[in-house]
Amino acid sequence: MKPNRSAHRIPSSRRSLALVLTAVALSAAACGGADTGTPAGSPSVSTQETADLANTLMMLQAKYNVLFGIAAVDPRGGRAFGWNTDDRFAMTATFTVYAVAAILRLAEREELDLNDKVPITRSDIVLNSPDTSYHVGELMSYYELCRATLVRSDNTAANLLLRRLGGPAAVTEFARSIGDVQTRLDRWEPELNEAQTGDPRDTSTPAALAAGYRKLILGDGLSTEYRRMLTSWLRSSVTSRERLRKGLPVGWVAADKSGSGAYGTANDAGVVWSPTGSSLVLVILSRSTTGYPMAAGADAAVADATAAVLGTMSQ
Repeated sequence: MKPNRSAHRIPSSRRSLALVLTAVALSAAACGGADTGTPAGSPSVSTQETADLANTLMMLQAKYNVLFGIAAVDPRGGRAFGWNTDDRFAMTATFTVYAVAAILRLAEREELDLNDKVPITRSDIVLNSPDTSYHVGELMSYYELCRATLVRSDNTAANLLLRRLGGPAAVTEFARSIGDVQTRLDRWEPELNEAQTGDPRDTSTPAALAAGYRKLILGDGLSTEYRRMLTSWLRSSVTSRERLRKGLPVGWVAADKSGSGAYGTANDAGVVWSPTGSSLVLVILSRSTTGYPMAAGADAAVADATAAVLGTMSQ
């Protein structure tokens, strides 16, 4: 249940901080190489709406012992909201949207056939591989590996895609190619989920991911055929039911990718659509403030933050 926004108002200094962060989000969206649907200098969420939403997010952070990083951008209406938008958070599996998009770009350039087969060996299998672990000794196509990576968050499938791309640095290179100068991938699955606070490896910012996802799902980062393929896999994801998708109003749909890691890292990022077809780019990254490496990710915090942001942005 979403907290009462009228209760426990935050101090005016923190409201000012939220307003500053909104401006940062707008700047990042305008400069991030996304589609051209929103002009620079487009309107932000109103002062009162920002204050109310900031109040809600502060309460949620205290309730769940988490820190949020949030970027929300309305590509058509031009409104935006940000919360810690330029802070670095561990990406965890949200990086796979870039990895799969990089594979699709190779297919687009006819440098790879998605029907090409890859052998699945016992030595390839790593933790959390719900599809590939059942295909040891068999072959899987790049199409199947892409689908397993985004729909089931299969870590072995993600590593096999990284292997074809040339390693984690190829994801960083791909990010730069779409105007994302913040995202960096340094390690393979599952080591990249170590998520230690202050470690810049395998991190991004909410603003950077929002701009990158916007370009790939709504913009011109891929040709129409491959953009639709990417979006279809993200819409079919089964890993965010207790996070972003649980916070959606009735009738809304999402194309998103979740990710989990140590230190209570719980992420979800993508695009959501209202029943009327209006879209919102939404990135919610979070980590525990307890400092405990084995802290569980707060799914409910992500769901409640989603509901709170959409409650403001969809008005």
